[in-house]
Amino acid sequence: MNTKSLRLILCGTMLALLLTACSSAAETPATPQAPAQTPIPVSAGPTRPTITNGLVDVGGRRLMVHCTGQGSPTVILEAGNGDDSSTWDEVELFGDGSFRVCSYDRANLGESDAAPKPRTFLDMVSDLHALLTDAHIGGPYILVGHSMGGMLVRVFADLYPKEVVGIVLVDAAHPDMGSRLMAGLPPESWLESKAIKTTRRYFTFMSNSSGQEKGSPEGVDNQASNEQVKATKPLGDLPLVVISRSPDNPQFDYIPSSLPVETNAELRQIWQDLQGELAGLSSNSIRVIAVHAGHYIQNEEPDLVVDAIRKLVNEAREQMGMAVSPALPADQAHAPRILRVVERQETKDGMLIYREAVHFTDVAGDAVFTSTRLTSGKLLEIEIGHVSGGSITALANAQKQEAVLNATWVCRSQDTFVLEVQIIDQALNKSEPVTLTFPCPAPENRISPYLIVGLAIGLGLLVGVWLLVRYRRSKRAHVSLS
Repeated sequence: MNTKSLRLILCGTMLALLLTACSSAAETPATPQAPAQTPIPVSAGPTRPTITNGLVDVGGRRLMVHCTGQGSPTVILEAGNGDDSSTWDEVELFGDGSFRVCSYDRANLGESDAAPKPRTFLDMVSDLHALLTDAHIGGPYILVGHSMGGMLVRVFADLYPKEVVGIVLVDAAHPDMGSRLMAGLPPESWLESKAIKTTRRYFTFMSNSSGQEKGSPEGVDNQASNEQVKATKPLGDLPLVVISRSPDNPQFDYIPSSLPVETNAELRQIWQDLQGELAGLSSNSIRVIAVHAGHYIQNEEPDLVVDAIRKLVNEAREQMGMAVSPALPADQAHAPRILRVVERQETKDGMLIYREAVHFTDVAGDAVFTSTRLTSGKLLEIEIGHVSGGSITALANAQKQEAVLNATWVCRSQDTFVLEVQIIDQALNKSEPVTLTFPCPAPENRISPYLIVGLAIGLGLLVGVWLLVRYRRSKRAHVSLS
């Protein structure tokens, strides 16, 4: 999702924090060789933490980092291949501020600077460690990796084991997944369907980029990077939580939905087997399986990820001799409040469309994000893709009175969708959730009027050509007779 609006709203907060940091730095002699950077302040004291962000120099290039919450250990969120930090918005905002969470954009993604391609996991881990050092984001760390990010955090933990006190793998990738998933496809044949061919090419890419890495957003050399993961040591008894997609969710990202049912089922089982192997990396691991989510569990069931993080944070604090901090209570006096939801329905092309207007107010005028979670129904049948949320662009004055958020949901299959909507402000206060229910009938089989017009025009042209041919033939016949 696009977080630019969110970040613009938060610039004022970041500038205020920067001024505070600069005034305190004036009392202490400056370090001569300190790297150029935008400091990332650490929230402390009785006030609730706010969202902070900044660009940090990591040796001639800058990486964008975002932090919320406070306290040790620090949670580092590592996104999947081609995803920037916005993929973690739900997790960051569903947290309660009782632990510090940081996400960032890797090189060539989001607001970070470009880096030469191709790149390997060692290159990326080197960038991350430089970012944490130069931004003064202290450890120890709990690493959370989604998809390819799961392999990245394994490499980080292998290189810096004394800095890591826990790992959460969110439907994480496996270095052997390309070849293992390929084995779930039927034997290669020149008669195989386009869906099978497309899937085969993608599984090949997982193992070997085949020269395509320079054209991809990050330019990952998959073959070299997979070998780097295979060379890592087991995790011993390091606390590990492996969160896996629902085995009942048939959707695979980047794989055609038209795969044969039996092939799709075989691939889902192989993926679950790979997830089980990841849980075996540590003797102190827990396996969690999503209820309905597909690959993007952090967007579809973010509470699973937040609960796993909180569990490891509390365990680490106990090991460090620190008191386990309770979740910070929401400041209900300043929390946004949803006033009402106005619904309008219409039918277009045989499909029912719900248009929702969510009216809300916020006394501080600093509501920044709307969170939308699907609690029932088939996720991918909703028009806007994975259900997550979006930035609030309503001005402060409007929020203090009454502002409106608009959303559209399209019924593409017969089912009942249940969504939970919350509004979150800059200090991470959340409104009471509002539940929206969309009973969707089966779409009507209608012929598009554009198709009818197109057929009529095509038929008219054919008739015109046929009449013209007949006319010329009759004319030639008349000439020959005369």
